[in-house]
Amino acid sequence: MPTRTTAVPAWTPAFVAEVVAATIEQAAVHGLHQAPRDVARSHHLSPATVEEWVSRARAVQAAPVPPDLLACHTCARSMILIQLPGSGRVYLCAPSCGRTPVPADEIRDAVAAVILHRTPHLVPTGKTTQAASYALGPIQRVTVGATGTDLHITWRAISLQVTGPMMAMAQRLHLAQRHTANNKPERAIDVLHSGLLHIDPTSATLALDTATARAATLLATLTLTNGDPAAALPWAQWGHRSLRHLLRDPTNPEVRAALRVLAATHRAAGNLTTAADCYSDLIRHHTQADGPYALPTLATQATLAVVLYEHGRQEPAQQLLARTIADHRRVHPHHPAIARMTAALYRMHTTATGPPGHPPHIATPATPGAS
Repeated sequence: MPTRTTAVPAWTPAFVAEVVAATIEQAAVHGLHQAPRDVARSHHLSPATVEEWVSRARAVQAAPVPPDLLACHTCARSMILIQLPGSGRVYLCAPSCGRTPVPADEIRDAVAAVILHRTPHLVPTGKTTQAASYALGPIQRVTVGATGTDLHITWRAISLQVTGPMMAMAQRLHLAQRHTANNKPERAIDVLHSGLLHIDPTSATLALDTATARAATLLATLTLTNGDPAAALPWAQWGHRSLRHLLRDPTNPEVRAALRVLAATHRAAGNLTTAADCYSDLIRHHTQADGPYALPTLATQATLAVVLYEHGRQEPAQQLLARTIADHRRVHPHHPAIARMTAALYRMHTTATGPPGHPPHIATPATPGAS
């Protein structure tokens, strides 16, 4: 009896668009690491082929225009970059709505022309051939009609300078970390902002990869250090939500670091109840990962005590800090934090009769990776 074989779909642009769209949709649930394997299985493809298609569709370096900039005029879906063996690069909506693919180079040249006409100052000298890659600075959205020159452009109210438009997010994050280490926070902020221009941190959409989520958390840290907790808060929330979703373990060091940034940002923004909740969660995660008397656990307990005190809950704050000092002395008897915590507890006692004019402060770094 002959064996029945499964029909393999032809690799048309519409089929590639469907696979890429399905992978990105799955990645929002399971992460970009697992999604290609699941989609490859359901479409009778190799995971390597799916990964190649998705990487090409999302690659900043190879894209004629920045990813996520284009939308289909017919169905309003995002358009993705497709390149099949033996054919040129084209854009098609994801998934395909039945429209004809649009040549990618035609869109690139049209976008470059409007950038150089309307905002030439945003393109550095000598980079005019890459003008389209700077499009996210002045342009919010490009809606593509029937052809690559039938473009409907939504301009930003305020044009933004783009730094390193062709850098991948992992490269961008590494450069921002170097600028931070070299005490150049403004340059680090510019690098990170350029890579996150297409993201709305207040939306329900999360990062598809850890590099983007970590970049958001670092941007929140630097913005908070720069004295703007209101601007830092959406990035701190989005970065923590994304890392928690991607890594699926609240005790993971990166997730805990992002939660620490979020807690510090809420505290600086005056959201003391929410900050206290975040620090309580962080204590629980530190305890699960490192134990109840580990230095990160005790440091976070001390910070929570100060936040409770700032919130007017003087008695529980003093009790928590006193207990933390006792545990610290017993387990880490020569640690310098003991003196700082003792001084903070003394200030709590001496100001307990009225509203604290100078709340006790215990230095706790918000930088990801710090304990």
